[in-house]
Amino acid sequence: MPRIFKGLMNRYLQPAAMGALPTVYAATDPGLTGGEYIGPDGKGQRRGYPALEKPDPAVNDAATREKLWDVSEELTAVTFDFHK
Repeated sequence: MPRIFKGLMNRYLQPAAMGALPTVYAATDPGLTGGEYIGPDGKGQRRGYPALEKPDPAVNDAATREKLWDVSEELTAVTFDFHK
């Protein structure tokens, strides 16, 4: 990979272990009740440690959620009936 891309990635993205922390935090924190959004606490929620964050308004768009679900089922060849 060209050095310039590595530099940009290091500046704007975080290592996989750090990227996994919000998921681990959300799955294991007994104080969370469900429905909270946990993400990196840094600028633009791109880097940082897990924190309770306000999600992007796009996550509340029902049409986008449905399309994402349908595409995910199609690409993985796995379907679930509970979302419909």
